[in-house]
Amino acid sequence: MTLTMAWVRRAGGAEEMVIASDSRLGSLGYWDAAPKIIPLPRGDAAIAFAGETDYAYPMMIQAINAINSYGESLSRRQPLAKLKGHLLRVINLMLDQQKDVPAALWEAPAALFLLAGYDWTDNRFKIWKLQFDKGTRRFTFHPAAPWRGVGNDEKVLSIIGDEIAEAKGAVLEYLQGPGGVRQGGFDMEPMKALAYMVDDDRFRSIGGYIQMVKIYKPMVCVPFVISRKGTQSLLGRPLLDYEKSDAPTLVLDY
Repeated sequence: MTLTMAWVRRAGGAEEMVIASDSRLGSLGYWDAAPKIIPLPRGDAAIAFAGETDYAYPMMIQAINAINSYGESLSRRQPLAKLKGHLLRVINLMLDQQKDVPAALWEAPAALFLLAGYDWTDNRFKIWKLQFDKGTRRFTFHPAAPWRGVGNDEKVLSIIGDEIAEAKGAVLEYLQGPGGVRQGGFDMEPMKALAYMVDDDRFRSIGGYIQMVKIYKPMVCVPFVISRKGTQSLLGRPLLDYEKSDAPTLVLDY
């Protein structure tokens, strides 16, 4: 499966959206080069997944196709919240196209998504979790809720994938200071928790190269080259020796 996080980062008086994930797919073995975060072509959002790729990749590709085919969406005249509703309908329509699946063999789609970005209509970063509801047999969206009781402020973080309880515990550990939980919004504590879990062999379904994109209020989504442990990678793939990416580089020394 995977571990994917999206959070609102507050640093130096500014806010930005950060989406980060590992790069591991698992089947007969492990494949550590999977893109799990896809910037949407409109620039103000990205979609990320956890789970099985037989649902996740076709659905994300069709989401991109839906945006590219509609000028109001591509130009962002269609607000992010309305795009969320449209993508939900596109994905559920795709479910309706499944044919000839014996009832005894049918299984609920093992895929989850995060849609995260900046909504210009109310000047806010937003995160939604998209998951399958077995009762209705439809995908539904749920907005990310602030972490209540963690300090006296709102810290917005959404996590999908494996070992979520462990990941949340690691984030809380990184938030601890001499006087308790650090006040203010998240900085890079979720990234530190992700790096810890990628490195820990106990979490076999989480691994490979860390990938990250940031979304800024001018409605620009920027993938980052991650420099870590002597390797540079972009969106889950290590760069070849001769590759020179134009993407900015984030050096992770943890």
